Amino acid sequence: MKDVKIQWHSGFVAAMDLELSVNREELIYEREYNLNTKPLEIGLLVIKKHRSVQISNEIGRIFQGHNILEYKSPEDHLNIDTFYKTIAYACLYKAYGKTVDERKADDITISIVREAKPEGLFEYLINRGFKVLNPYHGIYYVQNRELFPIQIVVTKELDGDSHTWLKSLSNTLEKAEMRELLERIEGLTQTLDRGACRRGAGGKHPGKSGDCE
Repeated sequence: MKDVKIQWHSGFVAAMDLELSVNREELIYEREYNLNTKPLEIGLLVIKKHRSVQISNEIGRIFQGHNILEYKSPEDHLNIDTFYKTIAYACLYKAYGKTVDERKADDITISIVREAKPEGLFEYLINRGFKVLNPYHGIYYVQNRELFPIQIVVTKELDGDSHTWLKSLSNTLEKAEMRELLERIEGLTQTLDRGACRRGAGGKHPGKSGDCE
Protein backbone atom coordinates (compact mmCIF):
# COMPACT_ATOMS: atom_id res chain seq x y z
CA MET A 1 0.00 0.00 0.00
CA LYS A 2 1.40 3.39 -0.98
CA ASP A 3 2.28 5.62 1.96
CA VAL A 4 0.02 8.68 2.26
CA LYS A 5 1.77 12.00 2.83
CA ILE A 6 0.51 13.84 5.90
CA GLN A 7 -1.05 17.22 5.09
CA TRP A 8 0.66 19.20 7.84
CA HIS A 9 -0.46 22.61 6.58
CA SER A 10 -4.18 21.78 6.65
CA GLY A 11 -3.78 20.47 10.18
CA PHE A 12 -1.94 23.62 11.23
CA VAL A 13 -4.64 25.94 9.86
CA ALA A 14 -7.35 23.96 11.63
CA ALA A 15 -5.32 23.82 14.86
CA MET A 16 -4.81 27.60 14.82
CA ASP A 17 -8.54 28.05 14.29
CA LEU A 18 -9.11 26.03 17.45
CA GLU A 19 -6.33 27.86 19.35
CA LEU A 20 -8.00 31.20 18.62
CA SER A 21 -11.59 29.93 18.84
CA VAL A 22 -12.47 32.26 21.74
CA ASN A 23 -11.92 35.23 19.41
CA ARG A 24 -12.89 33.59 16.12
CA GLU A 25 -15.85 35.94 15.53
CA GLU A 26 -13.45 38.92 15.58
CA LEU A 27 -10.98 37.36 13.12
CA ILE A 28 -10.81 36.68 9.40
CA TYR A 29 -8.77 33.70 8.16
CA GLU A 30 -7.15 33.67 4.72
CA ARG A 31 -5.59 30.30 3.89
CA GLU A 32 -2.66 30.31 1.47
CA TYR A 33 -3.03 34.02 0.83
CA ASN A 34 -1.68 34.91 -2.63
CA LEU A 35 0.91 37.68 -2.53
CA ASN A 36 1.09 38.03 -6.30
CA THR A 37 -0.32 36.62 -9.52
CA LYS A 38 2.50 34.06 -9.42
CA PRO A 39 2.57 31.22 -6.84
CA LEU A 40 3.80 33.11 -3.79
CA GLU A 41 1.65 32.38 -0.76
CA ILE A 42 1.50 33.10 2.94
CA GLY A 43 0.66 29.94 4.88
CA LEU A 44 -2.06 31.61 6.95
CA LEU A 45 -3.15 35.23 7.24
CA VAL A 46 -5.23 36.17 10.28
CA ILE A 47 -6.87 39.60 10.13
CA LYS A 48 -8.58 41.24 13.07
CA LYS A 49 -11.98 42.64 12.16
CA HIS A 50 -11.34 45.37 14.73
CA ARG A 51 -7.79 46.27 15.74
CA SER A 52 -8.83 46.88 19.36
CA VAL A 53 -9.75 43.20 19.85
CA GLN A 54 -7.54 41.53 22.48
CA ILE A 55 -6.70 37.90 21.71
CA SER A 56 -6.99 35.70 24.80
CA ASN A 57 -4.67 32.94 23.54
CA GLU A 58 -0.97 33.51 24.35
CA ILE A 59 0.00 32.98 20.73
CA GLY A 60 -2.27 35.85 19.72
CA ARG A 61 -1.03 38.35 22.33
CA ILE A 62 1.43 39.80 19.81
CA PHE A 63 -1.22 40.17 17.09
CA GLN A 64 -1.98 43.48 15.44
CA GLY A 65 -4.39 44.06 12.53
CA HIS A 66 -2.66 41.80 9.97
CA ASN A 67 -0.92 38.66 11.16
CA ILE A 68 1.20 36.40 8.97
CA LEU A 69 1.70 32.81 10.16
CA GLU A 70 4.07 30.29 8.63
CA TYR A 71 4.07 26.66 9.76
CA LYS A 72 7.15 24.48 9.40
CA SER A 73 6.44 20.76 9.61
CA PRO A 74 8.74 18.43 11.56
CA GLU A 75 10.56 17.69 8.29
CA ASP A 76 11.15 21.37 7.45
CA HIS A 77 14.21 23.39 8.45
CA LEU A 78 14.06 26.78 10.15
CA ASN A 79 17.29 28.55 9.35
CA ILE A 80 18.25 32.17 8.76
CA ASP A 81 17.16 32.06 5.11
CA THR A 82 13.74 30.69 6.07
CA PHE A 83 13.51 33.42 8.69
CA TYR A 84 14.23 36.19 6.18
CA LYS A 85 11.97 34.64 3.54
CA THR A 86 9.07 34.97 5.97
CA ILE A 87 10.03 38.59 6.60
CA ALA A 88 10.07 39.09 2.82
CA TYR A 89 6.49 37.78 2.67
CA ALA A 90 5.50 40.39 5.25
CA CYS A 91 7.27 43.13 3.27
CA LEU A 92 5.46 42.13 0.08
CA TYR A 93 2.13 41.93 1.91
CA LYS A 94 2.71 45.45 3.26
CA ALA A 95 3.65 46.74 -0.21
CA TYR A 96 0.67 45.17 -2.01
CA GLY A 97 -2.04 47.27 -0.38
CA LYS A 98 -4.59 48.96 -2.62
CA THR A 99 -3.13 52.40 -1.87
CA VAL A 100 0.24 53.71 -0.70
CA ASP A 101 0.90 52.75 2.93
CA GLU A 102 -2.61 51.33 3.31
CA ARG A 103 -1.16 48.51 5.41
CA LYS A 104 0.91 50.08 8.16
CA ALA A 105 4.17 48.36 9.10
CA ASP A 106 3.30 48.56 12.80
CA ASP A 107 0.00 46.80 12.08
CA ILE A 108 1.67 43.62 10.74
CA THR A 109 3.10 40.74 12.76
CA ILE A 110 4.94 37.53 11.87
CA SER A 111 4.57 34.16 13.60
CA ILE A 112 6.66 31.12 12.66
CA VAL A 113 5.44 27.84 14.14
CA ARG A 114 7.45 24.62 14.38
CA GLU A 115 7.82 21.65 16.73
CA ALA A 116 11.46 21.95 17.82
CA LYS A 117 13.37 24.95 19.17
CA PRO A 118 15.62 26.48 16.45
CA GLU A 119 18.76 26.72 18.60
CA GLY A 120 21.04 27.51 15.66
CA LEU A 121 18.80 30.31 14.41
CA PHE A 122 18.51 31.88 17.87
CA GLU A 123 22.30 31.78 18.33
CA TYR A 124 22.78 33.39 14.92
CA LEU A 125 20.30 36.18 15.70
CA ILE A 126 21.65 36.91 19.19
CA ASN A 127 25.21 37.10 17.84
CA ARG A 128 24.02 39.77 15.42
CA GLY A 129 22.34 42.02 17.94
CA PHE A 130 18.80 40.67 17.99
CA LYS A 131 17.00 40.09 21.28
CA VAL A 132 15.22 36.78 21.83
CA LEU A 133 12.72 36.93 24.70
CA ASN A 134 10.68 34.06 26.14
CA PRO A 135 7.53 35.60 27.70
CA TYR A 136 5.51 32.34 27.70
CA HIS A 137 6.32 28.64 27.52
CA GLY A 138 7.18 27.83 23.89
CA ILE A 139 6.77 31.41 22.64
CA TYR A 140 9.83 33.47 21.70
CA TYR A 141 9.76 37.12 20.64
CA VAL A 142 12.51 38.13 18.21
CA GLN A 143 13.13 41.85 18.62
CA ASN A 144 14.89 44.27 16.28
CA ARG A 145 13.70 47.86 15.96
CA GLU A 146 13.79 47.75 12.14
CA LEU A 147 11.57 44.69 11.72
CA PHE A 148 7.93 43.74 12.18
CA PRO A 149 6.99 42.19 15.54
CA ILE A 150 8.08 38.55 15.23
CA GLN A 151 7.47 35.47 17.34
CA ILE A 152 8.61 31.90 16.96
CA VAL A 153 6.29 29.32 18.50
CA VAL A 154 7.90 26.05 19.57
CA THR A 155 4.99 23.65 19.88
CA LYS A 156 6.98 21.04 21.84
CA GLU A 157 7.40 23.56 24.68
CA LEU A 158 3.81 24.83 24.78
CA ASP A 159 1.61 24.05 27.76
CA GLY A 160 -0.24 20.84 26.92
CA ASP A 161 -3.54 21.80 28.54
CA SER A 162 -3.75 25.18 26.80
CA HIS A 163 -2.39 24.21 23.38
CA THR A 164 -3.48 20.62 22.82
CA TRP A 165 -4.01 20.88 19.08
CA LEU A 166 -0.75 22.55 18.08
CA LYS A 167 1.26 20.22 20.33
CA SER A 168 -0.36 17.27 18.60
CA LEU A 169 1.22 18.25 15.26
CA SER A 170 4.23 16.06 15.92
CA ASN A 171 6.11 13.40 13.98
CA THR A 172 6.26 11.30 17.15
CA LEU A 173 2.72 10.15 16.40
CA GLU A 174 2.12 7.21 14.12
CA LYS A 175 0.81 8.26 10.70
CA ALA A 176 -2.53 6.54 11.30
CA GLU A 177 -2.87 8.45 14.57
CA MET A 178 -1.97 11.71 12.85
CA ARG A 179 -4.52 11.23 10.09
CA GLU A 180 -7.18 10.47 12.72
CA LEU A 181 -6.18 13.58 14.68
CA LEU A 182 -6.38 15.83 11.61
CA GLU A 183 -9.85 14.45 10.85
CA ARG A 184 -10.91 15.25 14.44
CA ILE A 185 -9.52 18.77 14.15
CA GLU A 186 -11.36 19.37 10.89
CA GLY A 187 -14.57 18.03 12.42
CA LEU A 188 -14.26 20.35 15.40
CA THR A 189 -13.66 23.42 13.23
CA GLN A 190 -16.74 22.53 11.18
CA THR A 191 -18.76 22.25 14.41
CA LEU A 192 -17.53 25.69 15.48
CA ASP A 193 -18.51 27.05 12.06
CA ARG A 194 -22.04 25.72 12.41
CA GLY A 195 -22.28 27.38 15.83
CA ALA A 196 -21.07 30.67 14.34
CA CYS A 197 -23.74 30.43 11.65
CA ARG A 198 -26.45 29.99 14.26
CA ARG A 199 -25.14 33.06 16.10
CA GLY A 200 -25.11 35.08 12.89
CA ALA A 201 -21.31 35.56 12.95
CA GLY A 202 -20.85 36.23 9.27
CA GLY A 203 -21.66 32.74 8.01
CA LYS A 204 -18.33 31.94 6.39
CA HIS A 205 -15.70 29.28 6.95
CA PRO A 206 -12.27 30.71 7.83
CA GLY A 207 -10.37 31.19 4.60
CA LYS A 208 -13.27 30.10 2.40
CA SER A 209 -16.06 31.99 0.70
CA GLY A 210 -19.68 30.99 0.73
CA ASP A 211 -22.68 31.16 2.98
CA CYS A 212 -23.46 28.86 5.88
CA GLU A 213 -25.25 25.70 4.91
